[in-house]
Parts: sequence; structure tokens; C-alpha cells
Amino acid sequence: MPSLRTLLAVSALLVSPLALAQSSLSVNWEWLKKHRCDNTSPALEISGIPEGTASLAVAMNDLDFQNKDHGGGTVPHAGGATASLPEGALGRYLGPCPNNFGTFGHDYSITVRALAADGQTELGRGSATRNFSASKAK
Repeated sequence: MPSLRTLLAVSALLVSPLALAQSSLSVNWEWLKKHRCDNTSPALEISGIPEGTASLAVAMNDLDFQNKDHGGGTVPHAGGATASLPEGALGRYLGPCPNNFGTFGHDYSITVRALAADGQTELGRGSATRNFSASKAK
């Protein structure tokens, strides 16, 4: 019977390639007051995109309203470790419209998944959260 040390070493070898295949993306954007109740997605800056990424799947959720799905979209990626998505790049996007915009607003999370050419294999993922309120938006 193999020792615990041997089993741990073998399992580390089996898991490591899978773990290395995943990449952590950096997602950044800036809320503007004009984004309030507007279905034009904000410009996004994405970095850490792994080689082999054919598309970027973007989704937004309102963390203060039952994790409400605000849609997003999938855009092609021509290669490179960074991408700049212009305003309005996401076709299924529902803009932030918190009822308490003038005070605390809501926290929104944008998640980006780097997908391989098959459209299913996830090569990397990243997300960031920003508050959308009158005091935080420019």
C-alpha cells in the first residue's frame, strides 16, 4: 500500500496541470453617472488573458438585490494578454438602476471568463466589484 506522502505527491502531479491551465483575469472599469438606468455597458479593461482565448464572456450581477443578473455578453478576442472593450460592447446588458442611487447605491460585480475556441472550455476567470452610487460615479 502506498504511503500518504506518495499519494499526495501523485495527486499534486495530477492536479497541477489543471490548476496551471486556469488564469486569473484582472477586470477594471469606471462607473459614470450617465450609466444610471442606461443599457450601454461601461468600457472594460481586462488583463491577464491566457493564450488560446477566443472569446470573453462577461456577466454583471447586482450583489445588493438578490444577486440580480444584469446580463452581459460574449465578445470575440483576437489574442493578446489585454483587451479593451468599448462602451456598449455587451449586447445583453441591463444597466445599474439602484433605487437608492443618491445614498448608498448598490454593489455590482462584473465577471469575465476567457473561453477557448470551442466556446465552453474556460481558460481563465476574473471579477471585480464596484459600488454604483451618486458619490462613487463620476
